[in-house]
Amino acid sequence: MLNGPRCSSPERVKCAAINSRQRYTWKGCQYLYTVGQKSDASTAGHRRLAVTLYLEGLGVRSMSDLRV
Repeated sequence: MLNGPRCSSPERVKCAAINSRQRYTWKGCQYLYTVGQKSDASTAGHRRLAVTLYLEGLGVRSMSDLRV
């Protein structure tokens, strides 16, 4: 189990659910954190494709219209 970033307490509890993602808090320092990757975060493959298309001359606005 991990220790808190601001304290050395190994105790953490569920705090809230925000946007369908569970938030936790450390008991010792009351530090809040969220577990898991955001669903709207782009993967390494999407970022690589975006850079490749940009370097080939396709604009950012045009790339946002593409559905991969």
